[in-house]
Amino acid sequence: MVILSQNMQDMINDQFPFLATTSPDGSPQIGPKGSLHVLDDSHLIYYEHTFRHAYENLLTNGLVAVAVVDRVAEKGFRFEGKAHIHENDDYASEILAKTKIYDRFPRAAVVIIDVERIYKLDNTLDAGMRLA
Repeated sequence: MVILSQNMQDMINDQFPFLATTSPDGSPQIGPKGSLHVLDDSHLIYYEHTFRHAYENLLTNGLVAVAVVDRVAEKGFRFEGKAHIHENDDYASEILAKTKIYDRFPRAAVVIIDVERIYKLDNTLDAGMRLA
């Protein structure tokens, strides 16, 4: 497991992250995750409520990438790792009770991402460089 720097954590929490997954046949899927934020120094968390492509792909292999970029600064990061879905369990109930997600959606799950690798997403020659 890697450690997210304060700069990385701030960017995740301040910018709009996108989650990428792949289907069983290798087709890519990417979409915004407005609820995605830092859980702790090594984990990200988001609330799944559409239960469509990303969710289905996570059930298959759980491999994810999260990209976040500060467009003005032209700097960002890609976080890769394994996602774990919590649905209808005590952990999900505890976390979701602290949100207002059920005001808008009848069903929700908690997805925890173990961050295993971090790459630089910059408009420089260092773009794509592995940081951790």
